[in-house]
Amino acid sequence: MRLFTSEAMREADRKAVALGYPSLLLMEAAGRGVAGWLRRWFTSRKAMVLAGKGNNGGDGLVAARWLAHWGQAVEVYAAEGQEGDAGVARRALEAHGLRVRPLSDWRPEVHAVVVDALFGTGLRGPLEGPYAELVERLNASGLPVVSVDLPSGLPYAPHVRAHLTVALAGLKHEHLFYPHRTACGRVVLEPIGMPKEALENPALPEVLHSAAMRALLPQRPGDAHKGSVGRVLVAGGYRTYTGAPSLAALGAYRSGAGLVTVAYPEGCEVRPPLEA
Repeated sequence: MRLFTSEAMREADRKAVALGYPSLLLMEAAGRGVAGWLRRWFTSRKAMVLAGKGNNGGDGLVAARWLAHWGQAVEVYAAEGQEGDAGVARRALEAHGLRVRPLSDWRPEVHAVVVDALFGTGLRGPLEGPYAELVERLNASGLPVVSVDLPSGLPYAPHVRAHLTVALAGLKHEHLFYPHRTACGRVVLEPIGMPKEALENPALPEVLHSAAMRALLPQRPGDAHKGSVGRVLVAGGYRTYTGAPSLAALGAYRSGAGLVTVAYPEGCEVRPPLEA
């Protein structure tokens, strides 16, 4: 799993199209994936979708269509001027009889959840004018917000403060690193069916996750014992400072070492014993 910049993800999108995976299918998969997370976390709430005129807005419009298809109450507020795939997504939504209202008509409603599909990773500068005002009203509403790919406005201010962010295809820097991580709330990854080759980019940093780290650990035979799976000696500490070697020893133990010994300098004040 790679950690993507905005430009690297756009390049992955272009590679996917070149490989034969149409961009409209990517939008359809993204929107349906977002709708699935909405149903999982906010089934009983009306969804109020705020859609911009770009591809992020198109993802939101697809999500609105699927939510309506699955029987969840939906209201859609969108910018004018959608073209390309986003325009197709809007026409498909309207073909199902769903009304699309102007963004300026949006007002908070109690017990609703807001889908933030205003702007994704392609933002070139801070939000201004009506969009900045909309984001400020959204944050002040106190309603739960589900952001599509990134909270709108990041990495600038003002930006949406989301409760849940559905990262599309891959994780971006804002999903993991503070201070922007705070705005994302809980982050979930939606694969959207991107061809594996499109996501391969050795120039990007790798994100270690549980499945990748598990593959690094050697297979342990069933008759293994503490003397056959490695021993670790941690030497460190100074007087009252014993936390670092304690944590290092605990990490070694939890990673599978059979026997872990901690050697402190004489006279160290070791408080309470390590807990497994």
